[in-house]
Amino acid sequence: MLPTLICQMVNFHDYLAERLIKHGGTVEMQGPWFSDMDSIITSDPANIRHIMSGNFRNYPKGPIMKEIFEPLGPNGIFAVDGESWVFQRKTLQLLISACRRYRLLMEKAAHDKLENGIFPVLDHLADNESKIVDLQDVFQRFTFDVICMTVLGYNPSSLNIDLQDVPLAKAFDDIDKGMFERHVVPETMWKLQRLLGLGAEKRLAVATERFDKFLYDFISSRREKIVRQQTRMDKEESVDLLTAHIEGETRKEDVVEYSTFKDDKLLRDMVINLLAAGRSTIAVALVWFFWSMANNPRVESKVLAELAANPPAAHHSDHSSCRRRQSRLYREEEVNRLVYLHATVAETLRLYTPTPMNHKWARETDVLPSGHRVRAKTRIFVSMYAMGRMKGMTYTTIFCLLFDYVGKTIGELYMIIKLN
Repeated sequence: MLPTLICQMVNFHDYLAERLIKHGGTVEMQGPWFSDMDSIITSDPANIRHIMSGNFRNYPKGPIMKEIFEPLGPNGIFAVDGESWVFQRKTLQLLISACRRYRLLMEKAAHDKLENGIFPVLDHLADNESKIVDLQDVFQRFTFDVICMTVLGYNPSSLNIDLQDVPLAKAFDDIDKGMFERHVVPETMWKLQRLLGLGAEKRLAVATERFDKFLYDFISSRREKIVRQQTRMDKEESVDLLTAHIEGETRKEDVVEYSTFKDDKLLRDMVINLLAAGRSTIAVALVWFFWSMANNPRVESKVLAELAANPPAAHHSDHSSCRRRQSRLYREEEVNRLVYLHATVAETLRLYTPTPMNHKWARETDVLPSGHRVRAKTRIFVSMYAMGRMKGMTYTTIFCLLFDYVGKTIGELYMIIKLN
């Protein structure tokens, strides 16, 4: 099956989904004897529940994933397993969901990039109708700027009217591409390239060194700034994740917990992992969303009608672009009224999940609910892309049911998704 998959690289996920659905959701794949690429691929919900929850500790990321994600560091959430992974996830969830100062910054950063990034670029393109632009490139720049602002409190300004390359964003692109190649190229081949300093591995090493220099200098500067100020920021002031971690503060209601990040290497790993997790996933989701809207004019018209019926309240903005025109940006609480838009985003994520494949590694021999025997050290690939297309899934009829009978509140939306 491996040679066939390689031939289908352009159409990889669709081809794999077709094969998985045909074979009941799980297939076993044998690679060349020298490649160590024997694996099991599954989209069976029962198997996925077993791997991700029921027998979670038997399915870590595995040693190969630590090597693939080596540029992101050994301490980041992409590489760690077990208790370390659970701790990092809980810490980030607590900070992102419960820290009001961070949520303020998320809204502020997104609004800033829309007003001073997306809108000017769209205006420029409207004045130059003959110009062709890569929408994915625009959204990659948008999300890179926003994620840098929310994680670091730094605006790299990669989203500009001329769409010129920014060295920092270019370095991150090279890191991203290098890690992707490690996923699809046989392990022995990319390790040989790394040893000899050739091809993609050479570009990856150079980009990682360049990005690391920026991060370490930035972290050191931020530490000095916080020490100089000697007091924590005001509770009502927005805060980025790096500052919050250096301050050692995470909030949940009235409870304040402290954790010390004295090691710049730990902070570096945390930051670059968050940038990697947030940048491409959001950009990919946005591209698929607008592509889906363009191919479904009936749905697009309903989204536009809902937006027209629920305009955002006028609010003050410090940005000059908003002083020149009325702001059309929604606040967090206002977005909750846009039930139909919520449904279209949910359906986009089902059909075109930003993380179509998840990789696991069997620590011990096991038997999946489907009856497939998993030998110790076998690679497991979970196809979220295929699972979203399987008949019988509770949400596969969302276009037919949800879009025609959507409720007027988020509560009703939740019930429709849950029941259908």
